[in-house]
Amino acid sequence: MKMAPPFSFCILCLDENHVVLFQQSHGVRSRLKPGDFVLDLLKAQPDSERTILLLRHSKRNSFIGVPDHLRPGVEITPEGVLMAREFGESLLEIVPDRCLFLRHTIARRCRMTAESIGQGYSSGNQFLMEEYPQVLGDPVVDMGRFIGLREQYGWENLIRKWLDREIPDDVLQDPDLFSDNNVKNLLSLCATGDRDLFVVVGHDVTLFPIVSRVFGRKLTTIEFLNGIVISACETTAEIQFANSEFSVRKKLNAGDRSGI
Repeated sequence: MKMAPPFSFCILCLDENHVVLFQQSHGVRSRLKPGDFVLDLLKAQPDSERTILLLRHSKRNSFIGVPDHLRPGVEITPEGVLMAREFGESLLEIVPDRCLFLRHTIARRCRMTAESIGQGYSSGNQFLMEEYPQVLGDPVVDMGRFIGLREQYGWENLIRKWLDREIPDDVLQDPDLFSDNNVKNLLSLCATGDRDLFVVVGHDVTLFPIVSRVFGRKLTTIEFLNGIVISACETTAEIQFANSEFSVRKKLNAGDRSGI
């Protein structure tokens, strides 16, 4: 497998020539399907560049009554399978004739999402898939204390406090460092050439610090199959994210070496 050219970007210290932030309305459609924000961003990407999608998994079964140590085994619902398969079919329409590489965390719901996307993209089920937890680290350092804080604050308040760096680093990793490491690992993905298409399936907790660190937007909810879109060549990369409220984009220059 080829190695991608090394990127060493300073996410928050780029000059104004390297940063593009914009906001737009998504009111054109009366209803968006899961994954449509990512697909719309992908339509505008250069076809000649390596593309990396980091997605939240598809719709899953409820966590209610499921102990934390068993949650990695929670599956996506039949509706979630269909949603992911349709996402794969849409990928094929937008970026056909690409080499598709699927990566996922160890969670069953992420593996099922990746499998379903691959089945939608390839009618012959010919796609390369790999469990790749080293690309996306786990932010939880101390599970017992993390569960206690989640029960104390509630999920969304806990995420806000984490992004505001009010949670000790020995409970949850520093969100900025966590984001920098994940972006760096994503940018290192490369397999066959410039037009590789990587789809990495993870969790909302992986995306929150990236959106906060790169774009300055502190979110506590991200829809199923939404995520970031990265296009990269040897010297530059562009990261994009969109939801129902805004769309943001940042261009990164490989010449900026003081960051991740």
